[in-house]
Amino acid sequence: MNDIVFKNVCKSYDGKVNVIENLNLTIPAGQRLILLGPSGCGKSTILRMIAGLESITSGDLYMGGVRVNDIEPGDRDVAMVFQNYALYPHMTVNKNIQFGMEIAKVPKAERDKQTDWALEILGLSEYKERLPRQLSGGQRQRVALCRALVKKAPFFLLDEPLSNLDAQLRTSARAELVKIHEVYHPTFIYVTHDQIEAMTVGQNIVILDKSIIQQMGTPDEIYNKPANVFVAKFIGSPCMNVGDARVADGKLWIGEDGVEIPDDWKVIIGDRSRIKFGIRPEHIDFAEGSGDVHAKVTYTENHGNKLVVAYVSGGNEMMACLDPFYKLGDDMYMNIQWDKIHFFDADTDKNIGYPAR
Repeated sequence: MNDIVFKNVCKSYDGKVNVIENLNLTIPAGQRLILLGPSGCGKSTILRMIAGLESITSGDLYMGGVRVNDIEPGDRDVAMVFQNYALYPHMTVNKNIQFGMEIAKVPKAERDKQTDWALEILGLSEYKERLPRQLSGGQRQRVALCRALVKKAPFFLLDEPLSNLDAQLRTSARAELVKIHEVYHPTFIYVTHDQIEAMTVGQNIVILDKSIIQQMGTPDEIYNKPANVFVAKFIGSPCMNVGDARVADGKLWIGEDGVEIPDDWKVIIGDRSRIKFGIRPEHIDFAEGSGDVHAKVTYTENHGNKLVVAYVSGGNEMMACLDPFYKLGDDMYMNIQWDKIHFFDADTDKNIGYPAR
């Protein structure tokens, strides 16, 4: 099986700068896994350790059941796509794609067959004899994907391959990446800092911050049950609102407004007097005239199909996605939807859980 297993893996430079600390992670064979996080969190380093481009300071890395710490990159049977296209400028698309197979002494008939297959999948058949300078950025990136695809390696590694593309090309390229995976089901590890790419491409997502795994799960699990405040605010656009509140007399107090806490949530919240609450902008229910919590509109953005409203409630700056159009300075009321709310410990930022429903 072509699974990947990290056991207590650490990576440091000069014994001083720790990039990865005590990483334990299993990537099942054939899975589409996303490594997601802000710049500098260690996600590219993890990918490069799999490829053999970064040495491991301590711990063990297994690929397909074999310890690969000391195995050279060329012997790991991986295909990798980098952020920059890394195409040979003097070679045609056809020769760029075939170059690796030619070095590996793959027969010409087989090289041609594999190249035509990859070009067809990625819609590049008509550009076969063009040079890279005659292609757009999106087309060059697809050539790089073709070059990795023809290798048919059991491990397919991608390091922010869509970051140089515009928004429209990214959308179509994401669909192509999923299509590639469904063709021959390699173990697929994709590095990105773009949470939309992670949610749309990944079967599972690993969210990293400061070299530590914050949460691993399906896109639905991470969106609906974030493990902590960092994950809650990293996933979603606009991101989840997280504010401070207090608990007293069986009520959740946001500023001067108190809302009765349902019994099932009282069991979860316990005897905390301080708490952080989270609510996604698209889950906020605004009302005019009366409601649970007073809010004042401070800023609006017209997105055409929706209005993004910034407002202040109980001293917390928050965002909401709304259908009606409000204006600066409007007084509104936010109704708490208890089936959409999240609570985090005020000291640790960890999610305190959900009622059993």
